[in-house]
Amino acid sequence: MTDIVGKGKIVIVFKCTKCSHEFKAPDEYAGKKVRCKNCNNVNAVPSSQPAAQEKPVIRSCNDSVAAYNNLFKELLQQEKTAPTIELEAHK
Repeated sequence: MTDIVGKGKIVIVFKCTKCSHEFKAPDEYAGKKVRCKNCNNVNAVPSSQPAAQEKPVIRSCNDSVAAYNNLFKELLQQEKTAPTIELEAHK
């Protein structure tokens, strides 16, 4: 999505999520739904404001260790229930 400023108005440029047809809509259409003339897909006009960046989730080492231990326990459980395959020895 890009914003174009022309004649004192902001125009939002975005593409159809299905067929990639390019739309140009005035900023007052932000958040409203429009139907694509090419494929009939309904698209939401994105906001002309840049999305606020979310703060990254910072986890402590304890969280990582706990996640690792849980994953390891699940792996051991799956290993116990996995089917056994008998193989013939090569000579």
